[in-house]
Amino acid sequence: MSGREISSVAIVGAGAMGAMYAVHFAEAGFRVTLVAHGERAQRLARDGIRVNGRHWRFAVTDPTDPTDNTSPTDPADGTDPADSTGTEPPTPVDLVLVAVKAAQLAEAVEIIAPLVDADTTIISSLNGLDSEEALAARYEPAQVLLSMAAGMETQRVAGEVQFRRVGRFSIGVDKRLSAEAQAEQAERVAALGRALDRAQLAWQQPDDILHALWWKFMVNVGANQASALMGATYGVLKPPGPARDFMSALMDEVVVVGRAEGVQLTDADLAQWDAVLGGQPDDGRTSTLQDVEAGRPTEVAIFAGRVVGLGAKHGIPTPFNQTVLWVLRDYAARLPA
Repeated sequence: MSGREISSVAIVGAGAMGAMYAVHFAEAGFRVTLVAHGERAQRLARDGIRVNGRHWRFAVTDPTDPTDNTSPTDPADGTDPADSTGTEPPTPVDLVLVAVKAAQLAEAVEIIAPLVDADTTIISSLNGLDSEEALAARYEPAQVLLSMAAGMETQRVAGEVQFRRVGRFSIGVDKRLSAEAQAEQAERVAALGRALDRAQLAWQQPDDILHALWWKFMVNVGANQASALMGATYGVLKPPGPARDFMSALMDEVVVVGRAEGVQLTDADLAQWDAVLGGQPDDGRTSTLQDVEAGRPTEVAIFAGRVVGLGAKHGIPTPFNQTVLWVLRDYAARLPA
């Protein structure tokens, strides 16, 4: 059992979401370490990150090279020295938050090993359905809580992370595990909830966390992909029209393959997304649209790719997601090497 109170947090992936979470935990007094490697680790240790107009310097550890943990220099202009922390060799922490893109998941699973001991709790904010499975295959399944984050509004603009909405975590016990493992996870969920409350990060514990993960998968498949192909902000997705119709068609295919997988997504789930969408700023952009606009690879493999794969598994046609898969794979093939 490990309901140990959380005081130290390691965040893998200092992108927009990772930086947002790092700031919230640091402001609440947690010991926060950013996990990176190579030149990225050196740059974070040297330059820090700028979030909502404020310069932050965090401890940075490179588990692939434990001898190369260089303390940050004096804070740059505009940085409160109290915001700076020294770096340290990779040692076990209470909480590991994996906030990388899907393409970096396999690397992240391995790189966090020196930060994990028997008491460490691991959560992921990745999109898709695969990250918890990959983490649980490498570490003790009871350590890996099923989790998702939704309702965020974050972006990187001119080298600065900006967020307007922190969204909400959903965290729960994996009911596919043994009774003993579920009891351990329940203690971990309680400890994590206390930490999130302290960090002023909203969270909930759904009765069926697996259903909640599929709900977010449905949303990502629909909103992220429709926005990317049609250049649509949230404001374009809200009213009736081609963009909304395309989003709905993509989501409908998730509902059908989900049913074949034993997950019952209903009209209530679609209504829940409408409520969330209605609260998003009209000029807000999904992460996949931001990727396309920045000329970065997308996560189409874990969105449309997964839907198409499940459709093939169950003999279910998925023409809308197949089209997205073709288009975004072609886009990726045209990106500079």
